[in-house]
Amino acid sequence: MRTLGMAVFKQQKVEDFYDIGEELGSGQFAIVKRCKEKSTGVEYAAKFIKKRQSRASRRGVRREEIEREVDILQELQHPNNIMLHDVYENRTDVVLILEL
Repeated sequence: MRTLGMAVFKQQKVEDFYDIGEELGSGQFAIVKRCKEKSTGVEYAAKFIKKRQSRASRRGVRREEIEREVDILQELQHPNNIMLHDVYENRTDVVLILEL
């Protein structure tokens, strides 16, 4: 587990805690899917952000940029903003669990 500011990037498998459902949308380096937390049954949106695999690569998002997005989401806790619920990380992706 790695902490940045307040952010904790959990190194567990997101699939152990959430049932991943259909795709809701996608961009150049991210896919958003509906998911349901196994312990509570609450539905969220899981944003899978493809990590850049090397400094030379142009595919994927640099880890610092993902960390910045997570920090901003944590600081902007307001009823009009999407709330960040959880963050998971594996070898290829960072997964943001967001309010649906």
